[in-house]
Amino acid sequence: MNKGDKQSFRSVLLKEECNGMTCDFSVINMRDTHLIDILLIKFSGEYRPGSQGKAESGYLVGMVKLGIEVWRPFKVAIDLQDVKYEWGDDMALLFDAPEDLKTVVIVGKDNKRAISTLLYGIDTDKDAVDNKFFFDEFARAIDKLKKMK
Repeated sequence: MNKGDKQSFRSVLLKEECNGMTCDFSVINMRDTHLIDILLIKFSGEYRPGSQGKAESGYLVGMVKLGIEVWRPFKVAIDLQDVKYEWGDDMALLFDAPEDLKTVVIVGKDNKRAISTLLYGIDTDKDAVDNKFFFDEFARAIDKLKKMK
């Protein structure tokens, strides 16, 4: 690459592109092994409405894929309790987990209604936690994962 090519690039930061969204990873090992039983992926931040949230959607999906590739867990918990989300169809992409990977999603007060409408339609009376893989209590979600074979 010559000097002119390098100068045409500008630095970009995920924090800026993705509206300050953050992600933390934690693991539970299978007893007495190096294998990862459960990978917890905890997100925080605000998902901008509609198509403005495309970058956040890409970040959420990308970080889940990254975590799965790095740690190769048997089970995954996606914690959205600290994510503010009102609407935007791309959020649904986050819920397309590989079929062979046991996954639960933990919703919070700032996204539960919007996720409910994403799962069941805009006029639904159903709650996201009516889906057996969605929870609004962290401990119950992890207990469910631990019981999955």
